[in-house]
Amino acid sequence: MLRLTFTARNHSQRTNSTFHKSTYIRRMIELPSTDKSTMYEAARTDDVLSDDDEDGVPLTRSAKKQRKPPVKGGSNFCVRHKGSICYIVLSLTIVIGASMYYKSKMRFGTENPKPDFHPPGWRDPMEENKNNRSPEPDLSSPVQSPPNDGNSDMGKEEWGYWKFYDGGADSRPEDDYCGKYENRDIPGDDFPENAWQTDAVYVNHFLDEALKLVDRTKEAIYAEYGAGEPLDDSKKERREAMFRVHLIDCDKASSDKDKQFAQVHGQTGWVCKESYLGLVRRLTHAIMTNDSFTVTMGGHSAAAGHGNHFLQSYTMQIALILTPLFEKLGVKFNARNLAHGGLGTLQSSLGSSDIYGSDTDFLIWDSAMTEGIDAFDVFLRQGMMMPRAPYVHSFHDVHGRKGSIHVDSYKKYHIDIGGGIGGDFKGFLKTTSEEVAASLPFSSRYLHCSDNVSALCKDPNHRYRTQCWIDRDDFTPKTGQKEVVGGRASWHPGFRYHQVQGRGITMLILSALETAFSNWSDITITNGHPLPDEEWHMTEYYSKIHAAVKNDKTMPCLKYFKDLSPRACSTSLNARTMFTPRANPDETSIRSIIAMPEGTQLNKIPPLLYEGDNVPNPMLMVPEGEIDVLKISKYQKRSLAMEIQKDDRVEDDGVSNRELTKARRDTQITPESNMWYHHSVRNGHCDGSLSSSTCHRQDGNSCLLSGHNDERSGIIGDSYSGWLVMNLKDVQEGLIIVKFQLWKNRNVVGGQAQVPPTEGMDKGERRFLRKLSNETSNKDEDYTFNEDDLFSDNVNHSVDLEYRFTKADPDDAIPDEFEFDFAIDGKVTTWNKKQILEKRQKLQRVVELFTLLDDEHWGEKRDVEVAIRSRGGGRVQTLDLTHIYWA
Repeated sequence: MLRLTFTARNHSQRTNSTFHKSTYIRRMIELPSTDKSTMYEAARTDDVLSDDDEDGVPLTRSAKKQRKPPVKGGSNFCVRHKGSICYIVLSLTIVIGASMYYKSKMRFGTENPKPDFHPPGWRDPMEENKNNRSPEPDLSSPVQSPPNDGNSDMGKEEWGYWKFYDGGADSRPEDDYCGKYENRDIPGDDFPENAWQTDAVYVNHFLDEALKLVDRTKEAIYAEYGAGEPLDDSKKERREAMFRVHLIDCDKASSDKDKQFAQVHGQTGWVCKESYLGLVRRLTHAIMTNDSFTVTMGGHSAAAGHGNHFLQSYTMQIALILTPLFEKLGVKFNARNLAHGGLGTLQSSLGSSDIYGSDTDFLIWDSAMTEGIDAFDVFLRQGMMMPRAPYVHSFHDVHGRKGSIHVDSYKKYHIDIGGGIGGDFKGFLKTTSEEVAASLPFSSRYLHCSDNVSALCKDPNHRYRTQCWIDRDDFTPKTGQKEVVGGRASWHPGFRYHQVQGRGITMLILSALETAFSNWSDITITNGHPLPDEEWHMTEYYSKIHAAVKNDKTMPCLKYFKDLSPRACSTSLNARTMFTPRANPDETSIRSIIAMPEGTQLNKIPPLLYEGDNVPNPMLMVPEGEIDVLKISKYQKRSLAMEIQKDDRVEDDGVSNRELTKARRDTQITPESNMWYHHSVRNGHCDGSLSSSTCHRQDGNSCLLSGHNDERSGIIGDSYSGWLVMNLKDVQEGLIIVKFQLWKNRNVVGGQAQVPPTEGMDKGERRFLRKLSNETSNKDEDYTFNEDDLFSDNVNHSVDLEYRFTKADPDDAIPDEFEFDFAIDGKVTTWNKKQILEKRQKLQRVVELFTLLDDEHWGEKRDVEVAIRSRGGGRVQTLDLTHIYWA
């Protein structure tokens, strides 16, 4: 089991909640995997049925609200309730139970009880916007969890299965009673009659089954790496090192160099003690309110999983295991891999709430290879201003030269923070030869090699497991398909490393769930049901973090943004972008805010080449005879296992109606937006989640089964394109920032800078563009620029965009006559070439930002029209708009 180790004796409290008392903290220290009975003991009460109860019997019954604590003095019912009344109550319980059993047989049959379990009040948070999104695939598709054979129940009896269902479901309230309150924080006294949260019998049975579910999932992960039961001394020692997370007393730590961090090494992680309790609280809230729980990752190409299938990336490995598990708990789990190859996180984190998703609860930063402390601070601060002020998991090296960003941020902002789980594979089985590798579990094979055979682990045939295409009856691609997924750079980990990293974070979340269930049981045994508000309400918790971040004036971001806008460090920004992946891709597209001339639209998004599920890919299947953690976590009483929720929307051509935005009638600037061009289009649903299997199903894709979402798309125009008009909703702080790619000049990147709608408009035009000097045009005239080279996984990311992949210096190539106009509510401002270069804030390689409005005295919130155009550059100099941010 995942071991959580304290590094300080005293517990520092940040709230008065009983949830944080040391009685319950002890549950985090270590739960011995050799004695499972102790794990369930705290969750059991006299009402909980044993494992031997007949499968057809409902495991719950309706119960009145238990507002008052039960009589103290022992857990046995007849001890607590002396006299003959004990036996009267027990007799009535038997009669009621028998009656419910009979009714369940009449309604469902003994072998076929209710087809699904969702706690009453369950809602799909995505359902409300169902009609406004691009089509998503059926996520019960085998490609997400390819079966080894047709026997889906194989191993159920060995591993156990989910037995719980609600026998009193007919009496539960049907409305979303939590949704009426901010952050779904319904007061305990406002739960309606018969709400499951107030039903002691329901909750006790549920917690018992939930603890078993978490335990068998963790045990399956250990078994997957050859450390399963039965345990001997060797396996126990290995478990001590695998997936270990150290609990740090960050209130006492002086910095990231504190001696407490000295033990964080190898395949281990760390988390501040109070932050772990914060994660437990977040999970409890999600379950108590039938809400969602979302993990979001921002990072670079290695984090994106380049070289592997998208589903093999560690973020998707988290999703594949936890989605069906959380569904049993009544929670909509989601995970988004929003990493970009060749870039960091800055362009996305500036608009975190929109781009990463306002529903994020667990935010991962994995961009140390491409970014420094300043960019991480922006990521951290904008993340903390998201509605749910998420737990942050950082892959900054606590032993590196990154300062004290983690401990300092924890102390200043009261945030939940942790990090790591990855390194030297201590505790994992080692490959010492080909023969030894063949004897190891598949997940351990070639994962960790001894020095004398390190080449075995580096061998691409062992490191990666991919296939770009499998023939299907209904479609044959015109674009030739590669044999394997591209991106096999030396620093890109293979699928086994991604799986280990995903399992490590999964184990952290599973342990937090374990703590949550045990605490819930302990507290309600003495306090009654429902669980007291102070144990799970989040509104005040979020507000405290938001206020601390917004009021801090000492952050590194202020220096980083001194010429952009320091206010962007303490103001949550809205954003629209053409980069993918992104959360809610239709709503967060720049296309959704463009005002088009009547009856026109931007170039269409190409239709999907084929519809439906992909053919099951053997490269994504667990080999026969190996431990399948996903299958084990799905096991339940019924033969029909709960699958990832199916989306019943009908697929269209991949174009959302929301994107066909028409011009406002009161437009200040006449829009000519149809003369702009959406380049590098990706069709399908590209949100970086398990829902994104249709992303990039279009001609030109030479690896249709790779699944990767990341693309650097934009809206590009030249001096013939006229005004691009956009409507920004609810501008309140008077702050508007845009991200352009000015280097897309025809003399710099060749054909990559073309704007098809203006083709032919420069015929006969006077050649007013100055000739490039010899020193800036020394490339071969036949040189062809490939933008993929610029963002390639093989580029040294410390190299600036100058001569390496371009025909000329980008700044020098901008014509002297070039001008940029922008209008805010009809008021036009013009920058010449010199002013453009002065106003530009080049904070990272190819990340060029421009502040169009920074008015601290803006006044009331209102909608704003923003228009942009260029002049004096012909069809040679272009503007490539990729992001717009505002507040």
